[in-house]
Amino acid sequence: MTEETLSYDQYLAKLPADRRTTVERVWGVVRRNMPDDYTEHIGPKFLSYKFKDESYVALASQKNYLSLYLMPIYVFPELKERLDTSGKNTKCGKSCINFRRAEDLPLDTIAEIVAAHDGESFGRAVERARKC
Repeated sequence: MTEETLSYDQYLAKLPADRRTTVERVWGVVRRNMPDDYTEHIGPKFLSYKFKDESYVALASQKNYLSLYLMPIYVFPELKERLDTSGKNTKCGKSCINFRRAEDLPLDTIAEIVAAHDGESFGRAVERARKC
């Protein structure tokens, strides 16, 4: 079974109107700061960027909130530290931030996190982490 592929505009059209602007703003930050060797994938549930088969960043519209998945903060602890000291009180798991509005996020810090590693260095770090 293959996952449905959508265009960015189709993904946005499926969102409730009150979330569209937030998704556009947050994903715009991600897109502008994403290193070139990642590929964008748009499915019915997630917007994501991957290096080969490894997810790097994803955004999902959940029932009551939005979730931004930042795998770099899981793989590179120093990036998580930047997020923790950003001045925003983010509702954060190991690699995901739950939020309702773009204003809830430290967008400048997220831009830095997204831009911090090219695909090759991210791929090597994921490989090392799996060996532990």
